[in-house]
Amino acid sequence: MNFILKSLNEKNVLFFISFLLIFYVFINFTYERFGTTEINNDNTFIKLTRTELKIKINQQLTSDLSYKEILSKKCNITGDMHDRHKVRWVKSLFLKKIYQLSGEFNSNIPYYINIILHCSLIILSLIILNNAFQLEKIHIIFFLLYITFIFQFHLGEYSYSIFEMFFMSAAIYASKKRNIILFFLIILMATLNRESGFIIILIWLIFNLELKKIIILSIIVLTIFVVINHESINCMINPKFFVPLEKQEGQIILSELGSVNIFSRILIVTINFILPIGLIFYNVFKSKTKNKMLIIIAIIYSIVFLFATPVYQMSEKLIILPLIILSFNLRNIKII
Repeated sequence: MNFILKSLNEKNVLFFISFLLIFYVFINFTYERFGTTEINNDNTFIKLTRTELKIKINQQLTSDLSYKEILSKKCNITGDMHDRHKVRWVKSLFLKKIYQLSGEFNSNIPYYINIILHCSLIILSLIILNNAFQLEKIHIIFFLLYITFIFQFHLGEYSYSIFEMFFMSAAIYASKKRNIILFFLIILMATLNRESGFIIILIWLIFNLELKKIIILSIIVLTIFVVINHESINCMINPKFFVPLEKQEGQIILSELGSVNIFSRILIVTINFILPIGLIFYNVFKSKTKNKMLIIIAIIYSIVFLFATPVYQMSEKLIILPLIILSFNLRNIKII
């Protein structure tokens, strides 16, 4: 009985509530993400029941067609942002196997595995950050508010971003604990999830001034990445493969910002840049020890968000949530 009472401290209760909140938010998001309506034969919209929607989601998660384009590994440069998905096939194959194997036991299991997997990665990110810094309760609440806010938007590539947020959190922990082997494994998985995982390598330099070690690690990870994606080498050497030079629908360009009203312009810039990136800058400049590497990483992500992601794609902002939490803890004050 005493053990149970000791376990029920405020922070553990907060973590439990956090999981329930994230689970609830993600279930609602899942229904909206996969579409709650369909077009009937007479071109009218019909609202799907919960059961029908689960069937639709399960079919999409287990269908070979959902993974065909990425797993084909055919190297083509069309100028579309989806070209770069060809180097993300390892993660797609991993999820495909999980969903299809689970679907053999019960056709509804993939739906629940998708929710539990991604919710677990989000809450694990929070727990890992807490193990690294012993977060204040206000930090945990900020984390939850940030997650809840992001999941109110349409998130096209939410899975990549949730995985990358988890890897970012784990990399921060490994760097702070000076565990280079764990850090290497995390970075390797991060780069196979999404090519922007290479940026996470710089996290080591926030806590450890070991540039030579990180250069060697980068070469090893890059070599493994190229070997695994050797079929796409001819495409990878073309800049248009990772950052399409043609205008993409929804991508931020000055002319587009000038065509919208001033209120919308301010809202776009504030949500996408000033709030997430600005928090990191503010905390670094307010801290006694200015961490230049954290500023460099924040600037790199600003450039990536500006030129390599559509403006309406809010899921990428999940990636820098661990960096914001890190900046608050480097500043060593509460968010009040």
